Amino acid sequence: MKQGEIEMNTPAFEAAVTRAVVKLLLGTRKLKPGVAITGGDPLEIEDQIKMGRHAVETDADVLHLEYRTGPTPALTGITMFLPRDGRCHIQSGCRLWQSKSGNRGLILPQAHVRGHFRLAPREIVHIDGKPADDLSDGIERASTWLTRQVMRPGVQYDDAQCTLWAKAA
Repeated sequence: MKQGEIEMNTPAFEAAVTRAVVKLLLGTRKLKPGVAITGGDPLEIEDQIKMGRHAVETDADVLHLEYRTGPTPALTGITMFLPRDGRCHIQSGCRLWQSKSGNRGLILPQAHVRGHFRLAPREIVHIDGKPADDLSDGIERASTWLTRQVMRPGVQYDDAQCTLWAKAA
């Protein structure tokens, strides 16, 4: 298992992780029109192009959670589709990050990309600069938090928090 992956043997894995990611990134706020969360296999370039076109056509930011399926399912990455001015900016290979206080989660792009991203109820917002905390520690905190959320017995999520487009693209 790679750093940052979360494992769970259950058919509800993707839904549980998706709900937990939304909780990490939004807290108690609810998603509103303007943002969609999708989940499934990592997207090949052709599928990324299709998803980018769809994001521009619908004028919705898309957060695609990438999963490995099989006997040991895992969240393996995040790709974002950000339609702006008729074009779609795609950020692949993103990771979740959590502050030391544990009160906020962010999306970190690949190391060579400037800044980080925050999920707001109606859009994904680019923030200049990286978080002040050590990046690898923040990634590990987010992974640990997600594992605890998903593995808790009897965990309940508010379905109204999420807009799920299963296996989109």
